[in-house]
Amino acid sequence: MLDFYYVATPQGQQLLMFLEETGLPFRRIPHARSLAIVDHWPMDAGEPLPLQESGAMLLYLAEKAGFGMPAGMRARAATRQWLFWQKSFECRSNETGGLYSALDKELGGQAYLCGEQYSVADIACFPWVSARGARLAAYPNLARWFHAVSQRPATQRAYGAPDSVAPPAESEALAGVLP
Repeated sequence: MLDFYYVATPQGQQLLMFLEETGLPFRRIPHARSLAIVDHWPMDAGEPLPLQESGAMLLYLAEKAGFGMPAGMRARAATRQWLFWQKSFECRSNETGGLYSALDKELGGQAYLCGEQYSVADIACFPWVSARGARLAAYPNLARWFHAVSQRPATQRAYGAPDSVAPPAESEALAGVLP
C-alpha cells in the first residue's frame, strides 16, 4: 500500500495518472503540504520507504509496477531524458511555444514521446501541457498526442478525481486541430 500525499499541481497529476494507470494500491491523502509517497510494501520488503521529488517517485513506481520504462537501454535512456526534460515546463514558463515545438517535433511519426509505447515520459509531460492550456492547432503532432493521452481511462480518472488540477477543456486546447 502506498500513501500518496497529493498536492494539486502538475507534479501531483503525474503521480495520480501513473497510479491510476498501473492500479498500484494507494491511499490518497489530499491537501498535503508537500508531494510525497510512502511505500509500506517496498520492493526490498524492508521498512516503509518515503520518497519526494516527482521524477524520483515516478522512476521508483515504474520499477515497482514494471510499467512505463521500455526494455532496451536506448529506449530507457530516451524515456529518462524526456522525463527530466519536462522540468523545462517548470523553469521556462514564458517559453511555451518553444517547449511545444520540441514536443511536436519529437512526436512526428510516432504515437508517444519514446516511440509506440506509452511511457512514464508521457505521463510526466501531459500535466504540464494540460496546465498551460494553450491552443495546440499550431502543433498537430502534439495535439494528436494530447488527445490520445486525454482519452486514456486512467487519465480521465486522474482528472476526474476531487482536488485534481482541472485540464483545459479539450475542445479549447484542440480548437481547429481535430474534426
